[in-house]
Amino acid sequence: MRQLSKLQSIIFAIGALLMVIGVGQVVFGLATSWLRQSGALCYLVGAICFAAMQLSQVYTGSNFTIRRLRRIMIFADICFILAGLLLIEHVFQIIFPLFATTIDGYNAYIHYIYNNWVVALLIAAILEMYSMHRINHELSKE
Repeated sequence: MRQLSKLQSIIFAIGALLMVIGVGQVVFGLATSWLRQSGALCYLVGAICFAAMQLSQVYTGSNFTIRRLRRIMIFADICFILAGLLLIEHVFQIIFPLFATTIDGYNAYIHYIYNNWVVALLIAAILEMYSMHRINHELSKE
């Protein structure tokens, strides 16, 4: 596994920190709407930084298990970014007026979009923890 440079490591850590701060602002910032809005944007920027730095870490070896785990990690990064987009929609309600014209559209919005950022974030976090742990274990065996 190629190691990140010093700058990339800093961006990676700041991205992870921004993700945690952003979700915390959205979940616990119920009193003010600007706090929730800034938290959603903070999370999305952090998720993009985090995913970009993970994608720049390439594995050039031939171990099939590590290659499979890298693909799982890439899927987790996509889920992190998807959670950010769904969080932006949850806070700003950009496409909600398009769905809310009929009761069926409103039900579809509630069913498929509203608060589903939590599910995407949970899936991404579980896959990320699993793949990071397993990659570390596989690299230590080599």
